[in-house]
Amino acid sequence: MKLSNFKKHFFILIGLMYLFASCNQNPYLATHLAPSTDNLIGAQTDSFQIFSRTVYHDSIPSYGLSTPVLGALSNNLTYGNCVSTLYAQFNLPANSFSFDTSAVLDSVFICFPYVGTYGDTLSKMNLTVTLVDASSANKINNDANDKTYYSTDNFTLKSTPLVTLNNVPMKLKDSVKVYATKEMPQLRIPIKDAAFIQMLKNQSSTGAYANNTNFHDFLNGVYLNITSPQTTNALMQLATNNASISGLKVYYHTSSADSLTLLFGINANGTVSHFSHNFTGSKVLQAINNSTGNDSVIYVTGNAGVRGKLYIPGLSNLKNIVINRATLTLKDVDLKDTASLFSPPTNLLLTRYDASTKTGYSLEDLTEGSPVYGLSSELYYGGIRNHDGSYTFNIARYLQKLISGTYTNDGFFVEMYNAAQRPYQIVLGGGNNYSKKIKLKISYTKIH
Repeated sequence: MKLSNFKKHFFILIGLMYLFASCNQNPYLATHLAPSTDNLIGAQTDSFQIFSRTVYHDSIPSYGLSTPVLGALSNNLTYGNCVSTLYAQFNLPANSFSFDTSAVLDSVFICFPYVGTYGDTLSKMNLTVTLVDASSANKINNDANDKTYYSTDNFTLKSTPLVTLNNVPMKLKDSVKVYATKEMPQLRIPIKDAAFIQMLKNQSSTGAYANNTNFHDFLNGVYLNITSPQTTNALMQLATNNASISGLKVYYHTSSADSLTLLFGINANGTVSHFSHNFTGSKVLQAINNSTGNDSVIYVTGNAGVRGKLYIPGLSNLKNIVINRATLTLKDVDLKDTASLFSPPTNLLLTRYDASTKTGYSLEDLTEGSPVYGLSSELYYGGIRNHDGSYTFNIARYLQKLISGTYTNDGFFVEMYNAAQRPYQIVLGGGNNYSKKIKLKISYTKIH
């Protein structure tokens, strides 16, 4: 039986209406064919309560740093006092080394090129250099390269300093003349102890100078200590990896040659930064002692000082979802200029702590699947300071593991990125700050 034209058109119309209706009722088909923001995200929420507080930062690995800091930040009613000192170990210029028998050691310096400063560079510091006691059991032992040293570690020292210097300027722009040749700005510590210099000269290629193991048993390292922390208000960033400057530098001559130099370079794995903090009378200590667990501001400092702990209880209500995007935004309360003496950090870091292993970890969003590994991946992980003083992180992977039960929801931390080498300080808005509150925004798809 043949259909009339009217009936044909009627059934075609009914078929098209059914097809369109089916497409609207099937978000998976619609998403596959033509991605729709509404269908992909499904829903979003930003109504989380976030608890925040300031806590002490545990000791952190502080050996092998390419730019350790030396100095002190003092008389700060907000952050308290911080002193950063340095153990430095040297390597031989070559195995089976020895000086020519006619060599005369004219002068010896410990040298570190300047990388940068943080704080008041017009302030000066008093500095001592003391030998690590190579005969002690508590010495720097790194020949196996399997030892981790932390920012609270100390080593046994000789009883008398090798060098004492007062009013050391923190120069960054002034070059140094060495044998009429200009070198880059650097910290140059002269060693004038005649007995030490002669001891360097007398070592043989079969003894202390045979290899680095023997050498470290002879000269285990030196300790650079700040003896005027109350009047020093700056930290110097030093370079340990400059192949022509960083280390113990010897100037000498022989019977046949003059103006000779020799560098005992820095042994990175045996060079350890030590940090100490005194928060007495500071706002930081008041925040740490606050028992409410939800402060209006949180404090974050470098050099293993303090960090913020964040806890989001409402995550337990998110069930059967796939997180498409999750952003956490923190805001600078003080909004200091980036050119100020105590400039704010360019990067912050989020970490979690595993109580079972007693280890801190960067969040997966930094280490897994980012377009570019590391903090340079602004389009993905974030954590980089924006023009308005805010720091936004994408933490979708981490939150997905929290709500799925892979991790226990015990909170996580906001801290200084590369905290052992970056001495910055910042005050961030907390979970109940009125105008600069921490904000978590999640976009997700519900799974039925």
